[in-house]
Amino acid sequence: MHPLETVTCTRYFTVAMAGHVDHGKTSLLRRLTGIDPDRLKEEKERQMTTDLGFAHLLLPGAVGVGFIDVPGHGKFLKNMLAGVGGVDLALLVVAADEGPMPQTRQHVKILSLLGVQSVLVAITKIDLASPLLLEDVARSVHALLSVHEMEEAGCVHLSCTRGTGFDRLPFALSEALERTPPRHAAGGAFLPIDRVFTKPGYGTVVTGTLVRGTMGVGDQVIVEPGDIRARVRRLESLGQPVSAVTAGQRVAANLVMKDGGELRRGHVLLAYRITPVSSLIVSLQGAEERLAAGLGAGLAGQDVRFYHGTAESHGHVRWLDAAPSAEANAGSRSLHIAQVALAEPVVAEPADRFVMRAGDETIYGGMILLRDRPRWLTRERLKQLTPKLLRGDYAAAAADFIAMSPQHMVPTDALHRFLPASLRQALPEELTASGTIVRLAEYLLTPAAKQAIGQRLIQLLADRQKRCAETGESLDAPLEHVRLALQPGFDRAAFQALIQEMIDAGAIVRRADKLGLPEAAADHADARLQTLRQGIEQQLATSLCLEMSELAALLKATPKQVRLALESLSQSGKADIVAYDYASLSESLVKAHTVLAAIWKEKGDISPGEFRERLGTSRKYAMALLAYFDDQHITRRVGNGRVLLKQPGT
Repeated sequence: MHPLETVTCTRYFTVAMAGHVDHGKTSLLRRLTGIDPDRLKEEKERQMTTDLGFAHLLLPGAVGVGFIDVPGHGKFLKNMLAGVGGVDLALLVVAADEGPMPQTRQHVKILSLLGVQSVLVAITKIDLASPLLLEDVARSVHALLSVHEMEEAGCVHLSCTRGTGFDRLPFALSEALERTPPRHAAGGAFLPIDRVFTKPGYGTVVTGTLVRGTMGVGDQVIVEPGDIRARVRRLESLGQPVSAVTAGQRVAANLVMKDGGELRRGHVLLAYRITPVSSLIVSLQGAEERLAAGLGAGLAGQDVRFYHGTAESHGHVRWLDAAPSAEANAGSRSLHIAQVALAEPVVAEPADRFVMRAGDETIYGGMILLRDRPRWLTRERLKQLTPKLLRGDYAAAAADFIAMSPQHMVPTDALHRFLPASLRQALPEELTASGTIVRLAEYLLTPAAKQAIGQRLIQLLADRQKRCAETGESLDAPLEHVRLALQPGFDRAAFQALIQEMIDAGAIVRRADKLGLPEAAADHADARLQTLRQGIEQQLATSLCLEMSELAALLKATPKQVRLALESLSQSGKADIVAYDYASLSESLVKAHTVLAAIWKEKGDISPGEFRERLGTSRKYAMALLAYFDDQHITRRVGNGRVLLKQPGT
């Protein structure tokens, strides 16, 4: 990494060289940029590109271009595939003396499957062809691009030996790139690694095309697969050191490794955490005549090689169906939906493009629709969802996905299965702002689902009130009982958010750790309970403290009914439960507190015997009252006595 004079670029692009072996890609690039992209000794000896090569150029208008020179020989197709995953434009090189050859056609097809829509054509070796042959080659290239529905962004005639046409090539590149939209800087850095090497004095250096996001010196990054942590020590782009890079740039990053681990081509450098996946739902096209002829049944279960970014993974197609609607089809291409299972997980995002090889000759490709899928998302439901994903209507897809889920609510991060990284934060906010979906803590659900849950909660409390009025149980329902009864696995944070909204709206009330209906707050709407309350008050008016079992016997009620009535009296401030199994009127507790204060003032210590004598009660009730005052932090036990912590009335 050698520092050069710093130039600030207004825009950045990555251009892939494509074409058949020996058609002059490397020579063209060397003449255009002054950089020899063949870096391997074997390549120089054989005079043939076998792996990826790199060069760069600054175009007029401060447009920075990074070039990737890919092998043109079919034997090195996997190396070619590792280099074209993040390109903005292709420079297709065709020799005038041969015209389009097998690898020319294969490269064009691959670029088309990866979503490259624009191609600048360079017809080389024009000194070896007649004007008539040149015209024929140009027509053949144009027809080839038309078959794959790709735009020809221009055509330049060149001779590397004579230098003909190289004065025009930079301007043709500028014109083609001017019409190329910039990549998304949102969503966090995503950089597939295509080269790893060690530089003396620097350590580990990785290179790649920054497909999305931005990255700066000092950033903490993650390399996946493997959850390898690192820090960016130094960055270089277009051959010069920079403090930050943005989407579209070719990047060399010097990393300080924190967790060890061996990096290789196929790893991805990320600014955010993402779990590599081994199961994908994808759209699939390519070999249209075979798909249209019903080859799907044969492809299902077949071993394939899957190429995404710079990674290659072996796997197989589990199933394949025709796209669910005609509107999903791209032009005249036959489009299918498939599930691909991979032997090695890949770092893939929704809307990413990929290429897949079945055997050496058959090439498919398409777009990732879902990163894995939940069990409940059946193929029938997928047929409803995929047309929206294919159209890029992610708002409608999100609403459908939530409505399809068994509980009609999903964690926010569940949308990451199909939302592109650039939309993950903005889209849920837009949908909640419009009222299409609503949020409970970190969960998203439809307004209808939220209303239904609220209605079920009110009905649950009403049913309990009716049932418990006869059995003597508390009419208020424990929070955890309500949560589990509403729906299995209801997230606690989402549940708490729901009940708080309903409490604020006056639909329910909360008493300690229980929920009830507002109309039950005063007397629980039960005449028998009201009679029992009155009976308890009368009994406690003649006794400082009584055991609940004593009250139940005196009033001919069950212990549960007595406790329910005492809870109601406690809520109204008329009585309280003492030491779990006893009860006293609130005014009796005030009297006992006053006695404690008097003993403390006189003697500086409160003994149980003194307290019992002053109250004129039994030891059993005196000890129950002292336990109550300890629990309320009014007294504290010290040795055999107690100290007073709070005066009456405070």
